[in-house]
Amino acid sequence: MSYAKLQAELLAARDAREALLVTLLAEGPGTLIFASTAIPGPDKSPPGSLALFEQGLERLERRLGASRQLAGGHDRLGPYRVLASPAEPRRVKHLCLAIETREPAARLLDLDVYDGSGARIGRADLGLAPRRCLLCEQPASDCIRLRRHAMTAILAHVHSLLHALDHRLPG
Repeated sequence: MSYAKLQAELLAARDAREALLVTLLAEGPGTLIFASTAIPGPDKSPPGSLALFEQGLERLERRLGASRQLAGGHDRLGPYRVLASPAEPRRVKHLCLAIETREPAARLLDLDVYDGSGARIGRADLGLAPRRCLLCEQPASDCIRLRRHAMTAILAHVHSLLHALDHRLPG
C-alpha cells in the first residue's frame, strides 16, 4: 500500500472517530471514556494488540463499576470503545492512568477522559508529566515530533511488549 493511501485511510478513521466523539459529547452522557490502542507504525493491529485492548477494557469496567457502552468498533486505527460513567472525571482519569502504567504493554492503551462539558481531562490537568516515550524518558510528543528514534526500533519494542504480555493486566 502506498504511503499516501495509508495516510489518507488513517486520517479518515481519525476524522470519523472525532465526529463520533463530538456527537456523543453533545448528548451529554456525563463522564465519557474513549478507549483505543496507541500502536505506532502502519499496522495498528499487530498480534496481541486486541487481547491487550480487551484486557484493558475489562480492567477499566471492573474499576469503574457502573458504566455503559455508547459505541465501539474496529477501524484502520485499531479497536476502540466509548463508555459513559457517572463517576467524577478526574477520578476516572486517575483510574485510566493506573491501567495505562501498571503493565509495560498497557502503555500501548490510550484511555482518554472527557467531562460533561466535553473538555478532555489530561495528565497536565492532574499535575502530572506528559506521557513518556516508549523508548526513553522524554515526553512522547517530543520524540514523535523530532523523530528521535528509528521506526524499526519503536516497532521492535512494541512487538516485544505485546509478545511478553501474559494475558493479564495487574491491578
